[in-house]
Amino acid sequence: MKRTFSFLLLALPFALKAQNGFTVKGNVQGLPDKTLVYLAGSGETDTLAKDYVKQGSFMLKGVADGPNTRLLVVPALNKRQIIFMGNDAVNISGSMEQGLTITGNGPHADYEEFMLFIKPLYDYVDFYRQQMQNARVRESKDSAMIQLNTAYTIYQTSIDRFINNKPASVMSALLLAYSYDTDPNKDAALLERRVALLKPEALNNRFGKGIKDVIAASKAGAVGTQAIEFTQNDTEGKPVSLSQFRGKYVLIDFWASWCGPCRGENPNVVAAYQKFKDKGFTVLGVSLDQNKAEWLKAIKADNLTWTQVSDLKYWNNEVSRAYRIESIPSNLLVGPDGVIIAKNLRGQDLFKKLAEVLK
Repeated sequence: MKRTFSFLLLALPFALKAQNGFTVKGNVQGLPDKTLVYLAGSGETDTLAKDYVKQGSFMLKGVADGPNTRLLVVPALNKRQIIFMGNDAVNISGSMEQGLTITGNGPHADYEEFMLFIKPLYDYVDFYRQQMQNARVRESKDSAMIQLNTAYTIYQTSIDRFINNKPASVMSALLLAYSYDTDPNKDAALLERRVALLKPEALNNRFGKGIKDVIAASKAGAVGTQAIEFTQNDTEGKPVSLSQFRGKYVLIDFWASWCGPCRGENPNVVAAYQKFKDKGFTVLGVSLDQNKAEWLKAIKADNLTWTQVSDLKYWNNEVSRAYRIESIPSNLLVGPDGVIIAKNLRGQDLFKKLAEVLK
């Protein structure tokens, strides 16, 4: 039984403290004196700074919570201009009718390059992905697949070119967040390789933190990593910690009484436990149950005689969330040193692995 997790990187509630504020200097044609101009944050009502035009000029000063898209708004003319900026010095010139030119020391030029070249390529990929999914005949699917693969290759190559050319730009972090978040493949290993190419200043923002969090999360429960320590109550309400089993091979078994596939796998786990329990092996069950009575009933019915813990929070079980468990049954085999040596062992695979390590 499966539960899907989603990493919406661009919506992460993270803000870095600004060392200095921003300054937006405007010298724009066609703006009458006393026209209100303001800079908005996440929404048009989120005003970061405002000023009134005098002889075509205005000055906006304030503090932003790190780089992001902002809106320059002229309410009287119903005009808006997107600016990608943080606490930077920005210059705006030109005309509200003919178009504005945005310069300065901020990342807006990189943002414009992203919108002009990278974003259309993703839209191209998405178009052919939809074409393939909606195709009703094999020939149409094959044709769409060829187009999709070509577009996807160009898109990925363009991402690599962008971040290689701009390793210190916050837009490279945003691009990696965007490309990961919109890609069905969710390749965290590729994301990590690309992040390694960026300089620290590119990652010192909400987008950088988001992708670092995703990479860290992708390694939770990975073979070869240290098992995450946890403590939960057993069936009698007594706290049990994973570290109490240090020195043994421990199968952390994620299951639930309501999970049919889990109940079907339980006899295999019981048989493995009975065969190897006197050779340095044990099982620690982590239940995703909500109803304690049903949990206890299933333990007795399935003859699960090893230690069982649960916080009775269903899919919000804190241990399963820490290990990013997306489906049950699921398990992790932890060695005596606390390092995960295998995962999701079923049936005879569990017996073979235990026979291998418990020679």
